[in-house]
Amino acid sequence: MKYFDQVLQKQPYVAGEQFSMADITVFAGLVFAGLASIDVPEECVALAAKQGRIAERLSVKTPA
Repeated sequence: MKYFDQVLQKQPYVAGEQFSMADITVFAGLVFAGLASIDVPEECVALAAKQGRIAERLSVKTPA
């Protein structure tokens, strides 16, 4: 998680300047971590913020 936090401190998305499958994959990993009771460390502010922004996307909030 610390690695992705460092990446997101330098750029808006995991793989660069645009939302991509990489962001979806990291988000899915964070969802799984949550289900396993593994929290994002408090010092991973950029990662936690990105998780919150992705969770608010209409495509995530709307069931298929």
